[in-house]
Amino acid sequence: MSDSFHIYTDISKLPVYEHETYLEEGFGGICTSGTAVIKVFSTYRQIFPNDLVTVLPLQLAQIQEASDDFSMTFFKINKVMLLDIMSGLGKITPDFFFYMRKNFQVHLNENETQRFLYFCSIIDFRKNNSDSYFWRETVLHLLRIYFWDFYVHFQKVTSNNIKPYINSNKESIALKFSMLAFEHHKSHKQISFYAEKLCISSLYLSKVIQEVNGQSPREVIADYVIVEIKKLLRDSKLDIKEIVCQMGFSNQSSMSRFFRQRTGMSPSEYRRTIHITQ
Repeated sequence: MSDSFHIYTDISKLPVYEHETYLEEGFGGICTSGTAVIKVFSTYRQIFPNDLVTVLPLQLAQIQEASDDFSMTFFKINKVMLLDIMSGLGKITPDFFFYMRKNFQVHLNENETQRFLYFCSIIDFRKNNSDSYFWRETVLHLLRIYFWDFYVHFQKVTSNNIKPYINSNKESIALKFSMLAFEHHKSHKQISFYAEKLCISSLYLSKVIQEVNGQSPREVIADYVIVEIKKLLRDSKLDIKEIVCQMGFSNQSSMSRFFRQRTGMSPSEYRRTIHITQ
C-alpha cells in the first residue's frame, strides 16, 4: 500500500474507464448520486444511488453511460494491497473471486449506506491520524473486515454447491485451474502439472488464463505462493527456515529472491512491517 491511499469523492479518480481494460487498481464504493453502467467481463450492471460496487484488481472492466451527476465515495485497491488483505483472512478459495465478477453490485438501504460512509470515515481518520509506522497495517485490518463480509455472504449463497457465476467453458477451465493452484501451489509451481491435470496443453492453458484472468498461469500461481508466505510470516512462532520448507523452496535464498522480486522486500523485512505477535 502506498502513502497515497485515500477515500475519494472525486469521480475522475475512479480507476475504470469508458474503454474496456484490465484494471491495475480495483475499488470499493457507494454511488451517492446519478447513474452509470459498469461492465466486469461479460456482466453489465446499472448503478444507482445506494449501490455498493466492489471491483477487484485485474478485472476486465469499463464504465458507460455515466450521468452528469454520477458520484461515488470510494477507495482504490491494487493487487499488492489485495494480496496483503487476503493473507490475513485465512483460506479464501478462488471461487470467491469468480463469484465477485458477477456480483460486484449490492443495493444498500439508507442505514447500510450510512454505515458504509462511516466505515470510510474511520479508514480516513485512522490513515491520517495513526502513527506512520503502524497506519498501513491498521488500514489493512479495516479492509479485511470489508472483504470478509463479502466472503461470508458468498458462503451463504453458495452453500448448496450451485455456481451460477460460471458461464463458459473457458471460465470453467480458469476456475478449475485456480482451484488446483490453490491446492497444489506449495509443491507444484510448473504450468505443465496443471495442464496435465486438466487434460489440455500448457499453451492452451496459458491462453485461456491470460484471457479470463488477465494474468499468466505463472503469475496466478505466484500470487497464491505470495499470499501463503505472507500468511505464514504473520505467525511469529514460525522460523523463516520452517516457512521455506513448508512452501517447497529448495533453500532460504531461493524463497527470499522469489519474495523480493514480487514484493520489493525480503521475508524478514516484510515480517517487521506487520507488527504481529502470537
